[in-house]
Amino acid sequence: MRLYPVLAVGMLAITDAFVNQALSVLAPDMTSSLGVSASALATLLAIQLLAVGAAPFLMAALVGGRPRRAVISIVTGFVWSLSTIAMAFADSVWMVGVLLVLSGLANGSQLALHSPLLADLYEPAVRGRVLALYGAATPAGAILSPLTVSALAGWLDLDWRTVFVVLGTVSMLGCLFALRLRDPGIGRFEVPEGGGGLLRSRTLRRVFACFVAFGMLLVPAATFLSVHLKERWGLETEARGIFTAICSAATIVVLVTLGRRLDGLFTSDPRRVPYVIAVLLVCCGGAFALGVNAPNVVLCLIAFFVGLMLTPLILPLITLIMVSVTAPAQRTYTASFFGISLAVGGLAGAWLIGSGGARGMAIPALVAGLIIASAARTIQHDLVPVKKENLSV
Repeated sequence: MRLYPVLAVGMLAITDAFVNQALSVLAPDMTSSLGVSASALATLLAIQLLAVGAAPFLMAALVGGRPRRAVISIVTGFVWSLSTIAMAFADSVWMVGVLLVLSGLANGSQLALHSPLLADLYEPAVRGRVLALYGAATPAGAILSPLTVSALAGWLDLDWRTVFVVLGTVSMLGCLFALRLRDPGIGRFEVPEGGGGLLRSRTLRRVFACFVAFGMLLVPAATFLSVHLKERWGLETEARGIFTAICSAATIVVLVTLGRRLDGLFTSDPRRVPYVIAVLLVCCGGAFALGVNAPNVVLCLIAFFVGLMLTPLILPLITLIMVSVTAPAQRTYTASFFGISLAVGGLAGAWLIGSGGARGMAIPALVAGLIIASAARTIQHDLVPVKKENLSV
């Protein structure tokens, strides 16, 4: 199995994490320098999220059923890299807003194009380990991006404009690494008439609903846990950062080592995969709920560690089902819809936290688990037929 394609696509995902981390860390310096309020910058970030939500459909339209996903992924990587560098020269909040929207539109390639491209770059028998390796890009970015921003802004004492220039340059180097990436063609491993779309496939409808419920869990996992560690147990920024980095490192190890097992699981009996996802979801939600209600900090950290380590394992497995039951020509649009479903679930999760429902974080996980487990009854029927010459590795 060639590693370069998945490493190149993963590198593009990591460079995206650099930009997002810089915005969250440097926001106070930016508002002070530009003379705007934090709420104004938050409004711009909300507008950027709308651009990110709409962008996957733009990317799907640009692909138009032709083998140009690799080119678009690389070009959009350069766009958000150049937008990051241009942020250093912003002299008004409006210019920052334009650059954020431009970067948000470019980010759509990650949601819409990466997993369908990987599905056509690698034969079905190794897609589990490939998606697991690609999934490791997210926790890798979670480790590298805050360390990089902290080193530039803290240890080297660079101002926010210089930090953006350096990060944009590093991001461009990551895009240069991906220049040899090529699109092999859409659906080269499956029969052309196989599979279905969101409306035709019972499995896809279940996966879509699972994504919505899973999104309700992701938002608390990404935001509330850090706040809880600070307000309930007094953990400062450095301690929380170290804890998050340890969780991310453990996740990378698990994803890299279990990738081959995912292939064996799916190849032997695809109906087992929804049950594995359901167990992971329930364990993940239960761990978060236990951490929130823990009577001491040690039990809280152990529970959060388990939850944060399991969360990134869920997405590659769900994506594996999605690409396996979707007609190759429709994977880009389906991935776009699934990105939107996560966002919708995230909004519901934010409302859940805002209304004081954090202690019931296991509920959306349980709902998502029940939904995806029901896909075990339909997945065998909905699988896209594989060409005979690709049935063995």
